[in-house]
Amino acid sequence: MSSLISRSRAACAVVLWLVVLGWCLGGPGQTAAQGSKGREKVEKLSPAERAWLEKESKALRALPPEEQQRIRQNLRRWAQLPEERRTQLRERWHAWKQLAPEQRQRLEQRYQEFQRLPPEERQRLRDESRRGSPEERKRLREVLRRLSPEERQRLQEALRRATPAERTRLLDDLRAH
Repeated sequence: MSSLISRSRAACAVVLWLVVLGWCLGGPGQTAAQGSKGREKVEKLSPAERAWLEKESKALRALPPEEQQRIRQNLRRWAQLPEERRTQLRERWHAWKQLAPEQRQRLEQRYQEFQRLPPEERQRLRDESRRGSPEERKRLREVLRRLSPEERQRLQEALRRATPAERTRLLDDLRAH
């Protein structure tokens, strides 16, 4: 687990480095003027920031080629996102980092459980979670937070075994609380 976390942290640092480098040096197809702007940005970095950038550059070069390629693909996808979406993702990342380690671990575990579900079940759960207004969904989340861990576990098991109609009834009962 700790190797997964350290690898994840390393990958995040490298992606961050690529974002900074992309910001500083521009993307593919940049003009000479854009390239010089990028160099100017690098030159404006503090010595500590330059040292960090160099360290991360070495870390990237030390990764296997397929991992480097994956990171570059992620950077290209990131660069293609609209600025509003990137801002939203940055805010989510900062919120994630503010969570207690136990909360992050619990959420990662729930995400892994979700990923193990068949695709049809995942889609059904997504569709079901979008039912109702944002206020109703917020209220349902609050109700779920007030349940004890044992109650949540029983509810989760009941929802897994339930037919779609029974699931709807269970969720409607929860919304009524």
